[in-house]
Amino acid sequence: MKKYNLKDIEKVLSALAERNRLRILAALNYRPMAVCEIREVLGLSFSTVSRHLSILTAAGLVDYDKDGKWVHYRLNLDPKSELTSLVNWLLQQLTADEIFRKDLEKARQVDKNLICRIPH
Repeated sequence: MKKYNLKDIEKVLSALAERNRLRILAALNYRPMAVCEIREVLGLSFSTVSRHLSILTAAGLVDYDKDGKWVHYRLNLDPKSELTSLVNWLLQQLTADEIFRKDLEKARQVDKNLICRIPH
């Protein structure tokens, strides 16, 4: 079990205290996604999504994998961590929210190969 210091806890709670970051976590809970897919789901600009992902990554909630020209973001939660329990609890509470349900429906439909224009 990892012990968190005050600074770590502050980063996590700050990251979780913003609605669009919670929306990103909910989308990534469904599946890993590229920035353009997250942007499409949330209807935000690339720079806004990137800023939110940076905050979530710094808090240790999100990680990414590079695959050629693609960068796939994913949840970064240790299954044995209390932090995972907290995030799962939050996401469970949000399942009844209309915005989150619409986001999940969009997350099911977006395809980076159709919406992301990456030159070959």
